[in-house]
Amino acid sequence: MSAKLNISRLIQDLGGASAAAKITGTVRTAPYGWVSRQYVSSSVLEKIKSHDPDLDLDAYFDEEKDETKDKTGSST
Repeated sequence: MSAKLNISRLIQDLGGASAAAKITGTVRTAPYGWVSRQYVSSSVLEKIKSHDPDLDLDAYFDEEKDETKDKTGSST
């Protein structure tokens, strides 16, 4: 099992893409890029946490099955 940050849910809970961009000091379209790349930098997460210190970022991590373990071996 591994954990994956649910970026879409985080953006939604921040009030949408425009609000998330304003909170983080980025352009309005940046949050869409985070979702498409499945990546948010630590500096962006720091800005979000500074804006809302009570926000539990751990709540945005979803457990997912590690599929690489199922893809070992040879298929003949």
